[in-house]
Amino acid sequence: MGGLNMKIRSDKPSSIRCNDSRGIVPRKGASSIFSGELNRQEGKILNDDRQALDDLRDKLFNAGEKLEKDPTIANLSEFCELIGKFAKKATSMAYRIDTVKSEFGGRPLDIISVIDKEVDELYHLVMQGQKCRIQIAAKISSIKGLIVKLRA
Repeated sequence: MGGLNMKIRSDKPSSIRCNDSRGIVPRKGASSIFSGELNRQEGKILNDDRQALDDLRDKLFNAGEKLEKDPTIANLSEFCELIGKFAKKATSMAYRIDTVKSEFGGRPLDIISVIDKEVDELYHLVMQGQKCRIQIAAKISSIKGLIVKLRA
């Protein structure tokens, strides 16, 4: 009785074959069930990630409005925390970083690829829209730093 070996051809990911002692025999249905389930799970994860990103965006805008109306340290802290969370989530969804060896023997190079154009555009729009609020946050932080230095 021969061992069971599986081959996955890289040129066609859906072509899974079963190789036993009798030769290569296609496994009908197994590939389409698997790929269908994989696509369903990936779609669910993408939807969950997009919903989380939308929620962060909404919280960020609300925190930015609070900061404009009442520029306190607590509002500044909340705004800065949300900016960081939004940026981290959006960049992890929108970009992929690949490191490649330099042909000239120097340092390795990082190649940044956009993998989700919609998230990339959302990230840029939100950051552009929050530009004034980020400047307010920077001013409050610098004033806070001056106050701490004066007290010391």
